[in-house]
Amino acid sequence: MSDDKEKLLEVLEKVDKFYVYLAGIRENNILIVSSCEVPNEIEVKGQKYSIIHYTPEEYLSQVIEKEEEIFRNYKIYYFVKSYMRKILDMLAYAEVERMSINMNDLDL
Repeated sequence: MSDDKEKLLEVLEKVDKFYVYLAGIRENNILIVSSCEVPNEIEVKGQKYSIIHYTPEEYLSQVIEKEEEIFRNYKIYYFVKSYMRKILDMLAYAEVERMSINMNDLDL
């Protein structure tokens, strides 16, 4: 198991995982998409992690605009399969839309 994955799973032990839809790690930042409130900071084995929290609805509404910042920059190790499928479908749709806009620009 990778070191980042172990760290993330240890942090998730400190929150109610039942309500977590998606979680990822980037350095000392932990992304948690959860329907319950989570602390702003969690300490595990002397290491402090800053928590970036989104509700599931809030994350879906922002993932297309902030794709790089709140999705691609994180190593996602924990997710609910149906929720991840919804995110990937939205991102794929947005990419196809961007490509079609670019193709329309070429036709002009």
